[in-house]
Amino acid sequence: MRKQISVHCAAIALCGALFVGCENLPGTKGQQGAVIGGASGAAAGAVIGGEKHRGAGAIIGGVLGAAGGYVVGANSDKIIGKNKDDAEAAGQRAKTAPVTAQQARDARTADVNSDGYVTLDEVVAMREAGLSDSEMLNRLQSTGQVFELSSESQKYLRDHGVSDKVVRDMQDLNQQGRDTVRQQLNESR
Repeated sequence: MRKQISVHCAAIALCGALFVGCENLPGTKGQQGAVIGGASGAAAGAVIGGEKHRGAGAIIGGVLGAAGGYVVGANSDKIIGKNKDDAEAAGQRAKTAPVTAQQARDARTADVNSDGYVTLDEVVAMREAGLSDSEMLNRLQSTGQVFELSSESQKYLRDHGVSDKVVRDMQDLNQQGRDTVRQQLNESR
């Protein structure tokens, strides 16, 4: 219990420290955001990963966090390969050229552009396309991806009309894939 409280406090302190003095950090605001997102994603992932899977959770959070919060799901090979550049590119595409409702309607899964990531815009586009909660969850599950949502991502989705059920349930999808990722990451140590 004491160790868990220490980890929580360390994660909170790390996140707070990252936001102090951003004016003096090197790089552009976007680069700073990617670093902050990756580090805070790793810290959150360490807490989310729990006692046994803290390392795996930190890597999942780090990979997804590096994309500035736009990436909410990734194929296991992207996580295991620690493809931060791909995650950043997916996040940038989501920000600059969001998926449309028509593209979401035409797609077979929630990974509308088939890049190995599910981004916030893809989830919102499914809602805008009129898909039911069940249809959205089926499409999310059919990607086979591992999902993690920060509190900011959850708020974004809810603010854009995605139901609480989808936001809550998508984090529990594809548990076998999550377990496989954790196992492979633990074995590679």
